[in-house]
Amino acid sequence: MAKGNFISGSILEFKVPNNLGIAYCKVLDFRFIREFDGVLVNVFDYIVQEPISDITILRDKDLLFGTRRMPWLPGTRGKGAWKLRGVLVSPFDNIIPDFKYSIKEHLIYDDESQAGPWYAISNLVEQSPLPFPHECVSHLEDTIVSSQGSIEIRTAMEICRINNIDIKNNFDFNKITNAIIFRQMNNIPIYNTIPRGIRGKVNKF
Repeated sequence: MAKGNFISGSILEFKVPNNLGIAYCKVLDFRFIREFDGVLVNVFDYIVQEPISDITILRDKDLLFGTRRMPWLPGTRGKGAWKLRGVLVSPFDNIIPDFKYSIKEHLIYDDESQAGPWYAISNLVEQSPLPFPHECVSHLEDTIVSSQGSIEIRTAMEICRINNIDIKNNFDFNKITNAIIFRQMNNIPIYNTIPRGIRGKVNKF
């Protein structure tokens, strides 16, 4: 997708791996704040077997998992392309969620609480001056960027997790990408179980 003609709030459609259906996401452009990973993607908790005809149905849909950061705009042409379906603007599009960050988060931990100290990142660039206890940020997504393929895999794994499908029997964990995405996901509660008041926010009790 060309950098100059992208409209923040665009809705894109992609196929979920393992023939699990078709997913929809909203892509928000905050590159004016942070050029490298200021592209945010929100995947809707709305997986279908046939493409939808009216994207406005997505207005009332929850997210499947928290906002992820991407290093570039998603491709809409060629192999693995996502399909641009239109624009769905919301007043909430200007709200940037908090993320969690640890200097050790790039390492692989089955229990990420061992990777601290954990900091909160607000407005994409502002790190909290002091660390937070892990339980204050454990429900937040991390700052590690996700490619289109990683978003697709995360979507498939979340579908499996929600429906009690054995993830390790459906993904090759010899592939380090799959193992990392699984650990990222497995260290965060299922999105719809997170209280609305702290979704995308540090839990300061």
